[in-house]
Formats: sequence, structure tokens, C-alpha cells
Amino acid sequence: MRLWGQRIMRVRGCYKSSPGFHLLELLIVMAMIGLLAALSLPLYSQYVVQERRLEAAAMLSKLAIAMEEYHVDQNTYQNATLAALGFSEIIVDGYYQLSIPTETADDYLLMATPLGAQAAKDTACASLTLQANAKKGITGSGKVEECW
Repeated sequence: MRLWGQRIMRVRGCYKSSPGFHLLELLIVMAMIGLLAALSLPLYSQYVVQERRLEAAAMLSKLAIAMEEYHVDQNTYQNATLAALGFSEIIVDGYYQLSIPTETADDYLLMATPLGAQAAKDTACASLTLQANAKKGITGSGKVEECW
């Protein structure tokens, strides 16, 4: 009697059962694993780009709070620097660069610019901007709502 999954091999005139898999079965399983990996890798890559962008947006919001605190203390936004506000220029493990391109007595513009691979993969949003009146913006061709 043969058990399920056992194969019969003919060895020197007698039959012998062989537990195990055929090469064809292993190749089919490996092809299925390769197909799943090929489908999931681009989705994961896009998720990582989006996650880094959201972290940069969160840092811009924190920087805006620091700018408001600076305005309360100094009664102006002028001369506010990242160092004076306690921020590093490069954030998110080197994927975004923070800057304050414009600051006047009553207004400011904050910017998070993608660097390296992040800049190459996130062309729809590109740089994120935040103004003193909480107006959010981007420099890419995408929609502000989708990028923030």
C-alpha cells in the first residue's frame, strides 16, 4: 500500500517508495516565491518613500512650532536659523534637508527638500513647504493633499 505523497521508484527491478519532492515541484514553488517578491517589492519601495515624506512633513510642523515660539520671544521671525531653533539641517537619515528660505518680520517659509534616492523616487511631491499661515505646498507636479 502506498501512502499519500510517496513516490514509487524503480531501482534494479524492484519498486521502492521515495519521500520527497520532484525537481519540477521545487521549481514551481520557487517561481511562485519569485513572483510574489516581484509584486511586493515596488509596493514596499513606494511605502518607504511615502513614510520618509510624512516624517519630513512632521518635522516641518515641529519647526513651525519652534518658529512661533521664536516669534513670541523675539517679536519677529527674522534671523531665525535652524541652529538657533535647535534643529539639524539634515533629517530622516539624510533623505531630506530642512531650510528656512524666507523669513521676514511677519512671515516665513519652511522647506524640506528631498536628497539622493528620495528625490529621484518622489518626483510628484518633490519639496514640501509650509508658510506662517499654515499654508502647505509642494514644488512637484502632484496634489498637495496627497503629499501632506
